[in-house]
Amino acid sequence: MSAELPRNIGKYQVVRDLGRGATSVVYLARDPFSDREVAVKLGNPEALNDPVEGRRYRRLFLNEASLAGKLFHPNIVNVLDAVVEDNCSYIVMEYVRGETLNKYCGRDSLLPIEKAVGIIYKCCMALDFAHKSGVIHRDIKPANILLTPEDDVKITDFGTAQFSFSQQTRLAGLLGSPAYMSPEQIMEQPLTTQTDIYSL
Repeated sequence: MSAELPRNIGKYQVVRDLGRGATSVVYLARDPFSDREVAVKLGNPEALNDPVEGRRYRRLFLNEASLAGKLFHPNIVNVLDAVVEDNCSYIVMEYVRGETLNKYCGRDSLLPIEKAVGIIYKCCMALDFAHKSGVIHRDIKPANILLTPEDDVKITDFGTAQFSFSQQTRLAGLLGSPAYMSPEQIMEQPLTTQTDIYSL
């Protein structure tokens, strides 16, 4: 994907690049109608249309897009809008100022126990809400948990989620991050909400 910054993605005015992955780029953008900052995850057309892995990437993208307007919780990144088309696919999320918990996984950067307990508690509240809404995340790991400067916690990236409310976007096979997978995930057995608790 080109490193050149687009001016707009749909109606959203791009401000700057927030991060890049193999299949997408996340931009900080402004919603001109609500006059607020949002994060826009733009799918890489080459990856989404790849003859080998494209179908899988597209399903993951559709999976996350299907959450638009469904999971409203203070500890879950809110998906505001989604467009999935052949020439342009993107997901619009609330913009969260902060960083992932990856920063605190090294031996010299561990969080104090009381702060870690607070983060776990907020994650449990978010997962309880998601589970009651019929959603199993399937990829709980430090990179998918955001921590704001005010110590607020937000779970993000529901691309691999399993939804009871949508048969169309149910994804089969080994999905997630091996270091955080539950035994039943690794063995590709039927999953329950316990798989997220194990990963957390």
